Amino acid sequence: MNPMRLKEKILYILMLLFFAAFFTNEGQVVTGVGISGLVLYALFFNSFKEKWALLKERKYILAMLLFFAMLLISIQLSEDKGRGFRYLDTRLPLLYFPLSIGLLNLRKEFKDRVLLGLAIITTVVCLFCLGWALYRANGFQHPEFLYNDSLTEILGRQSIYISLLVTLSIFIYGYWAFFKGLSGNKRAAVFIAILFLYIISFLLASRNLMLVLYTLSFSFLAYYLVKRKKYLEIATVLIGITLGAFLLFKFSPKTLNRFKELTFTQFDYSSQGAESHYNMEVSAEQWNGANFRLAAWPCALELFQQKPVLGVGLGDKQHKLLEEYKKRGFQFAIDTKKNIHSNYLDVLYGTGIIAFVLFLVGWLILPIIKVFRYRDWLSLFIILTLAIAMVTEVYFDRTIGGWIVGFLIPFLLTDLKKKRQP
Repeated sequence: MNPMRLKEKILYILMLLFFAAFFTNEGQVVTGVGISGLVLYALFFNSFKEKWALLKERKYILAMLLFFAMLLISIQLSEDKGRGFRYLDTRLPLLYFPLSIGLLNLRKEFKDRVLLGLAIITTVVCLFCLGWALYRANGFQHPEFLYNDSLTEILGRQSIYISLLVTLSIFIYGYWAFFKGLSGNKRAAVFIAILFLYIISFLLASRNLMLVLYTLSFSFLAYYLVKRKKYLEIATVLIGITLGAFLLFKFSPKTLNRFKELTFTQFDYSSQGAESHYNMEVSAEQWNGANFRLAAWPCALELFQQKPVLGVGLGDKQHKLLEEYKKRGFQFAIDTKKNIHSNYLDVLYGTGIIAFVLFLVGWLILPIIKVFRYRDWLSLFIILTLAIAMVTEVYFDRTIGGWIVGFLIPFLLTDLKKKRQP
């Protein structure tokens, strides 16, 4: 592996500092300085002549910038412009990362090292979280501290965002284990890290991301082993997965509650039932993640139908949503001030069909097409995971959500040259 040049070393360190910010309070001065340093360094990393050439070549960057322009237009059309600018603050990474990171030409080796750095930082932080949770739980006497948001409470982060990073880290480790020629102790360490993160993913209990992780992992292993005609290994993997799932659900039944919720999808807008939690018995009278979304999503579609072209306005989206909740007698959602819990619907009803199409084209469709053409399967797995994760959460309403999406997608495409690789 070729050593990094000085410019790459500085960029690498700045990127690792940025990744560390995923697990800290974004209001800290050091976090703001670190991100500013990364963006400024990336802006001057290569010549503006090269950046202009890359901008003309990378059509998805233009779509990303046009999407951000639509956000600015949406604010101007909003009654509550102040709230619109507050929402814009968490979406600023969708502007400054495409303009800085997105206009770099980086080596694949460098990109791989940066992604490995993200996986290692995530692993160390998760080890710390587990240690802290075990301390709070007094071993296993109070196991509720080992699950979901309680596991990441010390970070001040919701478990869904850490679960996303855990899932991406497993894919990154898998890439290094199977395709980077690791051997001996290094390969063993990578597999130990993968096993550890699978356990953390289970404890975080993010249903959407667990299903993505297991589906993509199993699909890859099946393809990899069948292609090499390792049928004994296939049988071993299947037995291992079955046994592992049994043991996890046997000794960690609280996570199973998260999936039991999916059997209770019926809802009544006027219901005043309690909100389901992994640490309580699940029943049909409760509001849970599944039936809440099935109740809330039609509200967004109704608002979109009222203003399909430009939406209700970025600054007014939550106010209009609460009004729609009120019309339907959805008191639970009003009392808890729930957002729409879907990034796609949030963009659609908040900023309209034009912004929605630009978002899909710039941030998902063109990047997916490009990495598929170049057979960059790791990047494909990461972008697909981000795309699926955004189905059930509004990532752009959180700074960390904007950071993850805004940085990763442009970064993953920085090593793909205009000429297709063989």
